[in-house]
Amino acid sequence: MRKGLLRAAAASAALAAFALAACASPVIPTQLAGIDQFAGYRYNVLNKAAPKAFPHAGVLLSFSGGGMRAAAFADGVLHALAETRLGNGPDAVSLASDVDVVSSVSGGSVTAAYFGVNGVDGLADLEKNFLYVDVQNELIGRAIRNPTVFFYPRVKVLEKYLEDKLFHEKTYQDIIDADRRGRARRPYVVLNAADMGTGSVFSFTQDQFDLICADLASFHVANAVAASAAFPVLLSSLTIKNRAPCLAHDRAPMIPATGWRLRDNVPQPLRIANDRAVTTIGGLNYPAAENLARFRRGTTALTYLNRMRQKEYIQLLDGGIADNLGLTSPFTFLTSPTEEPSFLSKFNSEDEDQKVEKLLLVVVNARGDARKDFDLKARPPSAGQQLLTSIGTSIDAVSFQFLGQLDQVIDERVKQSVVVADFDFIDNAGCRAHFHDLATSWALSRTEIDDLIALGRAMVLQSPSYKSFVESLGGAVPMPARSIGQICAPFNR
Repeated sequence: MRKGLLRAAAASAALAAFALAACASPVIPTQLAGIDQFAGYRYNVLNKAAPKAFPHAGVLLSFSGGGMRAAAFADGVLHALAETRLGNGPDAVSLASDVDVVSSVSGGSVTAAYFGVNGVDGLADLEKNFLYVDVQNELIGRAIRNPTVFFYPRVKVLEKYLEDKLFHEKTYQDIIDADRRGRARRPYVVLNAADMGTGSVFSFTQDQFDLICADLASFHVANAVAASAAFPVLLSSLTIKNRAPCLAHDRAPMIPATGWRLRDNVPQPLRIANDRAVTTIGGLNYPAAENLARFRRGTTALTYLNRMRQKEYIQLLDGGIADNLGLTSPFTFLTSPTEEPSFLSKFNSEDEDQKVEKLLLVVVNARGDARKDFDLKARPPSAGQQLLTSIGTSIDAVSFQFLGQLDQVIDERVKQSVVVADFDFIDNAGCRAHFHDLATSWALSRTEIDDLIALGRAMVLQSPSYKSFVESLGGAVPMPARSIGQICAPFNR
């Protein structure tokens, strides 16, 4: 009893000290030597190093936030893809090794990043070293044992844990090199955080880092994951030094391969100029109705160039604040002709070798919906409850808007298969409530983790859309180890 009280007191002291931590400790990325669209961590670089076995079939995944719940659910989905074989005989490949893009936020970013660094073979280690571990208790224990962390931003505790236990100083260059060494093909992983200064998604891609004059290849993966998972209030933001403007920017317009031009005497990517295409009348800019989202994206991108106003540092929080499904990047790749990769261009390509005719989009939504008793009490919820609920409400609103737009953004000429793994789709009310009620934390029981992995696997493998896509490529979908009915049996009402 005494030990428990002491531990609780120590944890309270640790959290109080965290609240006072104010010393700046920004991440200072390596300055970019030059802009090169054929080097660094880019989709085309990865694809050239290890080409797809089925280049005419695009495969995009998005992993939502939700702490350990989201990480385990996404892990189950990857197992489903790993167990699915495309083609026949000795040339058959795992669908997981032919994924184009994985876009993620928050808890889903742990799984996405580990998959990007280690491939499918690393999933067992992810489960052993992270999913089955009480990470929350480990983080508190680290804070108690090492008081020096009290003088640094709280996100550093998470970043250090991820570095020690999962990523071991790995950088984005390690993902590129893994493909070059002929290992299983790595997907293009886009980890997403939320920029507090703009309120928009900040994606860890070289295109984004070009704007801040930084080299993503040398950036530590653990830092990117920590930024994506830095839940507000509980963790502080991750601060990145903006190195723009720089000599690489000034030189870029003189080199055709960079894709940069001078616009209003400011060096900028041509894609930004295209995104901000407008008709100017009476001193006002009027973007086309179908171009509003791109205009907003281009206008936000300009702020990183540090030409119009000073933006010396970028404060990054949990990506779920801006998009809890991680769908912003896939939407952009599917609808923009100027982004890389542009699946819109691949859909319309006249080059038969480049043309994409089939598309699989797997959306993993681990949104929780824990029952609240606010509407049973006359007394208003506490300030903390109001704050966390207001954050979650905006996250959910954005998520549902994205889900409702899926069919509208995919070219109707492309044979499309959309698979949504979502607790809401569970027919059994008791089972549905059980998974919705799982805590959004960094600690779940082993049984809960096993059930989440099994659920993610079964939701994909039982999907008619998934089966249709796989069969169109000459593959076959295996039976899940546990069906939805078997997973849900203990929760029947």
